[in-house]
Parts: sequence; structure tokens; C-alpha cells
Amino acid sequence: MTDFIHATKTDKKWFLVRCKSKQEQRASVNFSNQSITSYFPTVDVIKVVRGKKQTKQEALFPGYLFVHLDLLSGAASKVNYTFGVYGFVKFAGNPQQVPDELVAELKSLENQTIDTSLQAGDQVTVNNDQYKNISAIFLEAESEKRSILLIELLNQQVKLSVENDDITPVLSE
Repeated sequence: MTDFIHATKTDKKWFLVRCKSKQEQRASVNFSNQSITSYFPTVDVIKVVRGKKQTKQEALFPGYLFVHLDLLSGAASKVNYTFGVYGFVKFAGNPQQVPDELVAELKSLENQTIDTSLQAGDQVTVNNDQYKNISAIFLEAESEKRSILLIELLNQQVKLSVENDDITPVLSE
């Protein structure tokens, strides 16, 4: 006599999926409509826009999201046909599993905010028609669209007013 054992536990794992540009939210909704669990990690970032601090939600990994599914189930074949999705991220032709611990760690970072606004003394780079990759020190916001910087010119520090769009913060390590 043969006993059949039916496993009730599913073998769901996390996998990375590549999405079309700016389509991560759409893909996440489409996965939800197909009863596929997905996770689109975002982070709140404080930026200075037009001289004012604003909090914006940005993708932690633009163009990617995570799906939680059993590769042997029919749900895996739906991934490639979901609107907004290119398909699984693969290595040697196989979808690569993402450790549960990594996804848990990313979820624990969700409620944190990153402040990218500039403070007096911050190192920046100026890049516009007149100045190409010039190092400078941020002094203050002059208006909604311009800031005052200190640059080294002929062995002297000179104040320079530039558009905020031409300033890139130098990330400290």
C-alpha cells in the first residue's frame, strides 16, 4: 500500500524582477491583481526644490522590484507577461533567489528618511556651461533657484552664484 503525502507548505522564495522605466508601481499593482506578492522598496528623500525642502518618495532600486512566489507554480510564468515588467533577473539562465533576510532588512529601512538638502560647508560640484566639474563649498541658498558657493580661483576663495540645477552634492564616505 502506498501512502501519498500532500505538502501543504509552499516553497515561496523572493526573486528580483526587472521593470520597464518608471513602471515599478504599475507592475506591483498588476502583480497584486494576479495574487502575486511583490515588494517595491522606496525611501523618503528630503531635497531642496526651488529653494524649499520637500519630501519625495523615490525608488530604492529604480527599475526593479521583488516578487515572492514558488517558481514551480503557475504564478512564475505570469511574471514575464505582466504589464510593466521585462522579466526575472537571471544568472546563467535561471531566476536568482534573493535571501529572505535581505528583503526583511530592506523592509526595516522603509520608514527612514534621507536628507539630501545642502548645509553650509557641504562639498559640491558645479557643472554648467562656464564651469565643468569644479569643486566648491556650499554657503547658502540665494533664492528659490540659485545658491551661493565658494570656489578656489587664482589661489583665492571667490563667491559664486549658480543655479541649483548645476550643483551636485559630493557624497562623503
